[in-house]
Amino acid sequence: MTHPSDPGQPHHPQPAPPPPRPPGGPTPYGPPPQTRPGPGPVPGPRPSDTGQTPVPQGGWVPPERTDKGLFGALLDANFDYLVTPKLIKVFYILALLLISLFALMVVALGIWVAQLRNGWLLGLLIMLSSPVMWFFQAILARIFMEAVVVRFKGVEHLRVIKDKI
Repeated sequence: MTHPSDPGQPHHPQPAPPPPRPPGGPTPYGPPPQTRPGPGPVPGPRPSDTGQTPVPQGGWVPPERTDKGLFGALLDANFDYLVTPKLIKVFYILALLLISLFALMVVALGIWVAQLRNGWLLGLLIMLSSPVMWFFQAILARIFMEAVVVRFKGVEHLRVIKDKI
């Protein structure tokens, strides 16, 4: 065991204790900090008891959020209402339709290759690869769409937190 006064060991002096204060008198550090008890209402009179409207600290009152619809959100120049979360379902369905159309084209290509001379095995392999390609393309489209949705949901949750402050 080493002693703090040993060479090579850092010396950490102990902080001095605060000076004693007289009971009931002011402290040399100012008034004690106001601490909020655990979860629950803040102690003190409620705004409804005093007839006042509750105003968050800082004086800013968040605007009430209403759904403006697609065209209302599209024309919102402040970007308070987002369009992408409303359209993501349409884009996902459109992506699945295009992926399915591509898979049908691969099946048609496989049928065409199978009709060629000595091409039946290659045509069969092309046709059997179509569902596998459809599955992986659908998974990639889903991952991309979910990443977009998660990003926008995060923004919405942060906005709710900001509005509560």
